[in-house]
Amino acid sequence: MNKQKLSEDQINSIIDIALAEDTGRGDVTSEALIEAGMQEEIAKATVPVLGKGCRVCSNTGYKGRVAVYEVMQIKEELKGFVLNGASALELKREAIRLGMKTLRQCALSKLAEGGTTLSEVVRVSAPDH
Repeated sequence: MNKQKLSEDQINSIIDIALAEDTGRGDVTSEALIEAGMQEEIAKATVPVLGKGCRVCSNTGYKGRVAVYEVMQIKEELKGFVLNGASALELKREAIRLGMKTLRQCALSKLAEGGTTLSEVVRVSAPDH
């Protein structure tokens, strides 16, 4: 087995990643999370993380990508809406009522899990109202 030695920069990058600990809530309040669309009880229990950044992520605090998505499954209840010419807003409201998770809700879930920040949630998704 070929063992390769790590350079000092590679070792420092690994150390930087290991030390990139959560800096806490920062300036993100529960009210800001609620305003973004998070349910109150989840917002109060969520402690958003803020990456410190390192050489690997060019000091942004982000490395890689996380998928956020909105999938509308066309159930029988929605077929009637489509056939009757419902607006996109009416169709979306009914899909949400039937359990669809919106793009914003998906992004807020990633935030609650510690996978992204509020600024990224706002940047990549539109409000649900």
